[in-house]
Amino acid sequence: MSPARITAVVMPKLGMTMTEGKVVDWHVEAGDEVMEGDELVGIETEKITNICESPADGVFRRRVAHDGDTLAVGALIGVIAQAETPEADIDAFVANFKAEEEA
Repeated sequence: MSPARITAVVMPKLGMTMTEGKVVDWHVEAGDEVMEGDELVGIETEKITNICESPADGVFRRRVAHDGDTLAVGALIGVIAQAETPEADIDAFVANFKAEEEA
């Protein structure tokens, strides 16, 4: 049996000079099925508010960032996985996540 696929939803880089963004409004709840390209969350930058889209098909399992949080580009803001993925696996993924810029 192959390990469950867990996909990170990260703070996107929406402009050349963007270093951080603010989570302004989630469009999904934990447990919602999502398809790649679905709108997940509004992200505010110094210049605009834009939408972060789902990077994969699956079930939106966890919000890591909350409305009003300001985070660096690449920071983990949510998790997508299959419905059968154990919560312990999600917990371990979140605990061990390193942003691409930190890695």
